[in-house]
Amino acid sequence: MKANPRAVALYLGMIGFSVLCFSAIASYGSTHLRAPRAIGGQYALAEPISPCFSAPPLLVLGQSGSYLGADLIPHDAGKNLRNRALKGNGHLHGEIEAGRFLLTGTTRLGHCPQPQKIALEATVAQDGRLSGTVSLDGRTQPLAGQRKSD
Repeated sequence: MKANPRAVALYLGMIGFSVLCFSAIASYGSTHLRAPRAIGGQYALAEPISPCFSAPPLLVLGQSGSYLGADLIPHDAGKNLRNRALKGNGHLHGEIEAGRFLLTGTTRLGHCPQPQKIALEATVAQDGRLSGTVSLDGRTQPLAGQRKSD
């Protein structure tokens, strides 16, 4: 059986094209695509951000790539409540971009019965310090905290 030269050329061309495309995509990905820094975890805030908390709350961030899920919970909250946000199932959602993140949502804070709209914009430094602003019901105030090691 003799090979058809046009069929062989077509086959080699298709294989060469596939290799060339893969090479270009891999080269672009290795130079231009970077994963955001991991910031997921628990952050002890420096001050109560609302009268709904008797003590400074915890900001619990769950991260999946550039997407964030978070909750503001009492500092003495149970393990189940903490784990919900760490898995990305929190009431606040947002993305991290260029080191800053914006979280928005409606959630019940502390012992207050009514859900409140919240917007939180912040950055996390290399040493785990969190700084930014939080907006609750139209009031904006500074936000500061520190990553917990546990």
